[in-house]
Amino acid sequence: MNIKKLFVTAAVCVLTFVSINAQVIKGAEAQTVRGPYETNRLFDNVFIGVAGGFNYYQGEQDLHLDFKDRFAPAVQGYIGKWITPCFGIRLGYYGIKSQGFYYNVKAASPTPPAWSGNPYVDKEDAYDWGYKQKMNLHQVRGDLMWNISNALGGYRSDRFWDIAPYIGAGLGITTNPKGKRPNQELIVAVGIYNMFRVCSALDVTLDINQTVVNQDFDWHKAGSRQEYIGSISLGLAYQFKNREFSRAHAPVDVTPFNNKIKDLSKALEDINAKNKKLQDDIDAEKAKKGNGETVYLPGETKYTPAPFAVYFPLGKSTLTEDQKNSIKYFVNTSMASNKDRVFEIEGAADSATGSAKTNEKLGQARLDAVLNIIKACGGNYKMSEKNLGGTMEFSQTDKTLNRVVVIK
Repeated sequence: MNIKKLFVTAAVCVLTFVSINAQVIKGAEAQTVRGPYETNRLFDNVFIGVAGGFNYYQGEQDLHLDFKDRFAPAVQGYIGKWITPCFGIRLGYYGIKSQGFYYNVKAASPTPPAWSGNPYVDKEDAYDWGYKQKMNLHQVRGDLMWNISNALGGYRSDRFWDIAPYIGAGLGITTNPKGKRPNQELIVAVGIYNMFRVCSALDVTLDINQTVVNQDFDWHKAGSRQEYIGSISLGLAYQFKNREFSRAHAPVDVTPFNNKIKDLSKALEDINAKNKKLQDDIDAEKAKKGNGETVYLPGETKYTPAPFAVYFPLGKSTLTEDQKNSIKYFVNTSMASNKDRVFEIEGAADSATGSAKTNEKLGQARLDAVLNIIKACGGNYKMSEKNLGGTMEFSQTDKTLNRVVVIK
């Protein structure tokens, strides 16, 4: 088996997948999610896996060995992360054993053979014309993975079969069980990683790969410059929480809201100026009458401040300079003109993303950030504080409007 054969195998698998996937998705499009997707956190969509199978060394002289004698046990252990539904990375150990054959064309038929006295060869592995090679094989490799199931068919968390071709590179080491000097070199590999869903947390995996090494990786140079190590392993992979991806919504343009806030603030400033003039006129009338009677001027009304909102990006609780200045302006105008009023201040995160515990902390952090600015302005205002944690109170359709602190 060589790289060309491997890619032919991959192509057959892809065509099979497309046929099956078309049947699975038909009638279930509502469960399919297409990007762009929310950026996941560092430890979201992380998986670990173990597998066992066999290695098949493909050196120039290995055809002189019986087919069944070329198989050797293989193990895998790895950890990885899906960065998006289509692209992932993993780091793992692959190897344990490998077997090949050294064919000595100059060996004499009569006993003793030409390999006689070789300290690295057991008697049962020796032939008159060569000997079986036994190697301990170790690979530490990083892989870049592409989930073509999600790339072609759209992301589905409940799909039974996912296929992910990959390419990898790392360090390969061979040692002889009888102590021959180790060989170590950089290696490259290509493969196909199959995932069969058992439940949301567990997959049965089938990994088929081909590693490319130098011709002297087995201590013998002959023929082509490269040799190959094929491997097939069956195993299990566990998916840590969070295991799914959410579709990203377009960022909300808060410029209209900020402009509206500025307009309302200007209107409030004008009203406060008019109120001050009216109060001055009332005081003047009282002074004229001198009888302590309360005098109301025509058209006088009490102004109630409009609610004030501060929006935050996903997962953030820090304020920009513009937001800080807007809060200070609201404090120095609306709150300063209504000191007898109890202002309600609510902090929130959207319940559509993140855990309840994370949203509880995020809502309080946002609430504290706004309260710190208000308190820094002085004034000893009357306030009631409330952390809503995760909520969809402010919008059921646009979760970004729930990442907010509201003063009302």
